[in-house]
Amino acid sequence: MKIRFLLLPALIASMPSISAGELPELAKPLNIPLLLSGNFGELRNNHFHSGLDFKTQGRTGLPIYCAADGYVSRVVVSPWGFGRAIYVTHPSLGITTVYGHLQEFADKIDCKVRDIQYDREQFSVDLTFEPGEIPVGKGEKIALSGNSGSSGGPHLHMDIRDTATEDPLDPMPYFKSYIKDDVAPEIRSISLYPVKGEGEVDGKPSPETHVPASFNQPFTAWGKVIPGIKAYDKMTGTTNIYGVKHLSLKVDGKEIYRRKTDRFSFATTRAVNTLVDYAGVVNNGSWTMWSYEPAASPLDYMVTTEENGIIDINEERDYNCEWTLTDEHGNTKRVPFTIKGVKRPITEITAEGDRFNFDGKNTWSNDGIRLEFPAGTFYDDLNFSVSTSPSQTYLTPIYKIADRTIPVAGEYVIEIDLPHDTIADKQKYVLVRINGKRVSRVDSKYSNGTITGTPSALGSFAVTTDNVDPVIKPEIPASWGKKGKISFKISDNLSGVKSWRGEIDGKFALFELDGKTGRLSFVMDPRRFDKGKHHSVSLKVTDAAGNTADYSGGFTW
Repeated sequence: MKIRFLLLPALIASMPSISAGELPELAKPLNIPLLLSGNFGELRNNHFHSGLDFKTQGRTGLPIYCAADGYVSRVVVSPWGFGRAIYVTHPSLGITTVYGHLQEFADKIDCKVRDIQYDREQFSVDLTFEPGEIPVGKGEKIALSGNSGSSGGPHLHMDIRDTATEDPLDPMPYFKSYIKDDVAPEIRSISLYPVKGEGEVDGKPSPETHVPASFNQPFTAWGKVIPGIKAYDKMTGTTNIYGVKHLSLKVDGKEIYRRKTDRFSFATTRAVNTLVDYAGVVNNGSWTMWSYEPAASPLDYMVTTEENGIIDINEERDYNCEWTLTDEHGNTKRVPFTIKGVKRPITEITAEGDRFNFDGKNTWSNDGIRLEFPAGTFYDDLNFSVSTSPSQTYLTPIYKIADRTIPVAGEYVIEIDLPHDTIADKQKYVLVRINGKRVSRVDSKYSNGTITGTPSALGSFAVTTDNVDPVIKPEIPASWGKKGKISFKISDNLSGVKSWRGEIDGKFALFELDGKTGRLSFVMDPRRFDKGKHHSVSLKVTDAAGNTADYSGGFTW
């Protein structure tokens, strides 16, 4: 077993390439009719959905079967994300299949993983294995389905990845024959966005939206505009909504935008935010896709445009447009609409702030704050500014960094000086991002009176303290002995639970955390603890600011 997940160049060179039309036949992962609750490439918060979500009939504990011959190359156990997940590499096929949100692993996998967890005395692990360590066969049961990690309900998440690049591939072509779909995508609305300072829609410098009942009514516009569409895919036999796989936009018969979602790179998954009106997502939770491609072109392997997907309405005439949306089964929806060119003055916009270039490193500083943005943080050039507001709640002023509706590609550095550095225990300082009533911790560290953090979104920031201990709530202790299962609810007010340690009779016990519920539980194992006697239990929980909470008790099992 290796600790890091590495692919040697020679091994990568020997792997077969993945090409359309040569897809191998894979075994079904579940022995039930395959229905989906989520499809590949769905637009989600700061990422694309990397696989298919198979329904498990609202249950956990269904057998999960391996797609093809191969070996377990990686196992992840976490309170978040995929929860329990198995990665199986299939060398002859050039792909790796991933099975997430599992309830438990098959014995030959579980024994290895559990031994390592006990050896390290930690629940969360990310393990990699050599080809000969855990071989698996096509159709072999490798796990039971579950609801672990950040799952919103019982299901199986399954990825298919190009082993050489680790890029997720759409699994639908592999399982298409098992999934019935004769339903076309569903359109909720179409929109038209003026380019700031260069266009207007219906006489205003703000977007206009038409619902289906008014699709036959033309937009009026002048100058540069960006069409948008809010739509979802549908499938036979379910009421779920899914992401739209293929979109194209034509203007007067000429295609100006095309998006094809067959694969993506994790390195550019945050660029999902460029495919939509991101301000609408942030402010209203509304996901309207649009034709705009930013200057950085982060998804050029997925998106092709003419003039960055912008239409220049510079003639007083009708511009005949049409969106076309298609799913993997070929079901298609076409949405024609008209933009009527009506000449009028365009509202001028006065640029404020410092000019930042998207393709270069950018820095900004003023009294008490310094910012550093690596090259490629922004997708477009922008005018950048920071405003400061005094605060009675926080130890520092509140710094509003640009506009939270501007998407960024990744982390940047923020340094905030403490006006009064008076706390002895420096880890109690916490950098927070303030979004209305929601206050969330940002990874940060203290050094010489300065807090340095690495946020991955713009917005408002300040420094506060966290002196509040985590909370431990035992769940029905009277039943622990009878059921052989010890359970707690744990929580923290601000900085978040960082670690926990549970012991039975003074020995480490593998308490497992479900991050979404805060439930921490341990099932008594007769191979490790004696049955038919009284046992002591202790638990210590620590948050990211170093605050701790302790529990001790006992039960007879």
